[in-house]
Amino acid sequence: MTVIENTLATPVGYRSYGLKAALLLSSLCIALYASAVMPVGAQTKAKPPEAKPAPVAKPVSKASAPASPPADVILIAKARRAESDDRYNLACDYLAQAIVANPKNADAHYLLALLKGRQNSYDVSIDQAKRCLALRPGYAPAHSVLGRALAGKRNLPAAAAALGEAVRLDPTNATSYSNLAAVKGMQGEYQKSADLYRQALKFAPTNLTAHLGLASALGKLNDKAGQIEACRNAVKAAPKSSVAHGRLGYALTQNGDTAGGVSEVVKSNFLRVQESWNDFLGMFLTAWASVFLAFAAIFAVLFAGSRFKPQEGEVVLKSFFLTFYKDKPGRFVVTDTRLVFVPESFSAWFGATRVSIQRPQIESINYLSTVGGGTVSILTRDKSVHQFRMPLLVLDPVRSLLVSQGLTAPDPLEAAAAASAATSEPTNAATKIDAPADEEKKVEIKADEKIEAENATEEVKDDSEKN
Repeated sequence: MTVIENTLATPVGYRSYGLKAALLLSSLCIALYASAVMPVGAQTKAKPPEAKPAPVAKPVSKASAPASPPADVILIAKARRAESDDRYNLACDYLAQAIVANPKNADAHYLLALLKGRQNSYDVSIDQAKRCLALRPGYAPAHSVLGRALAGKRNLPAAAAALGEAVRLDPTNATSYSNLAAVKGMQGEYQKSADLYRQALKFAPTNLTAHLGLASALGKLNDKAGQIEACRNAVKAAPKSSVAHGRLGYALTQNGDTAGGVSEVVKSNFLRVQESWNDFLGMFLTAWASVFLAFAAIFAVLFAGSRFKPQEGEVVLKSFFLTFYKDKPGRFVVTDTRLVFVPESFSAWFGATRVSIQRPQIESINYLSTVGGGTVSILTRDKSVHQFRMPLLVLDPVRSLLVSQGLTAPDPLEAAAAASAATSEPTNAATKIDAPADEEKKVEIKADEKIEAENATEEVKDDSEKN
């Protein structure tokens, strides 16, 4: 049995139109989907980004600008820098200006009190410390500075009270303990002084002042062993301290150890030389440099005006400074045509004139040497004599130059030595030549003596025969 499938037959022409419609519908769907997904401006053609205008700077208000520090703060900073360079006077000037700018600045009063105390201006130090405490009560450093200034004025009870208050306000400050211990020692309370020094060493074991103060207090208490131990601790704390070695040497000597004491004293003196050597050497070099600069300036001024300008075609062979003509300093110039003396500027102002001697006018030149210098005397054909004085350091080169130029004969002593050296060889030759003649004379004399002796012998024989 034949099964016929129920299919829908579609004509060929309708099939092509359906395909086109399907394509158009699909394109429309894609366009609608793109318009729904993409942003509105994305469908249009991309445009180049427009340049944004530069942001306009907003005016800065005075409140937002950083405020400059006050004048008194700036002056205090300058004072601290000056104080670190040990320029105390400048630092005090800055602090005084800071106080004028702000009288209620407690730091300025405190620092001025501290520096004035170091300069031993105790009255100003006391006044400024009290001003600081009036502005800042209970400030321990100000009490400490006040106590030190009062101790400098020998007001020991007030000094002890101020330093005691400083210790109470700051129980860890070794400087306050050490200053209070010194005041107690000045009051004769040596045991209390020793205890305070020990308390200071608890907080500052390397405090040289506390070690030496403890040694002094123990020495007053006749504790020799403790004194030596304290001095040794001072040397350990500051091995380069001449004071520590000197105190230890004194303590050892007092305790009977002379060798140890002498050794420490020698070390102390050596360290003192080292400590002062830089200052001494600097002062020494500065002094000598000043002397040399002064002499250099004097000679520069003296000979600045002794300038020589040769004539046209004239050749300067050499010039010599430190030459004096009629006690006026100047320059001695030797050229190929003449000898010239040019005075320095000051001498020229006072009437000194140039001296020019042409070479053909020179008849003779003589030299005179002494311990202090020499003199060159030039005799001209008109019988005028010109004498130039100069040190030996200048005379020898001048004479050598004039001899080489043929203006003067060499030194007679040198000429005599040369002549003797030249004649020594011919003399020896003559001696050698004459020697054979002398020998011939000796031979002739011996021959005559022999003949006489023979004649005498014959005479004796004749006499004997006659007898």
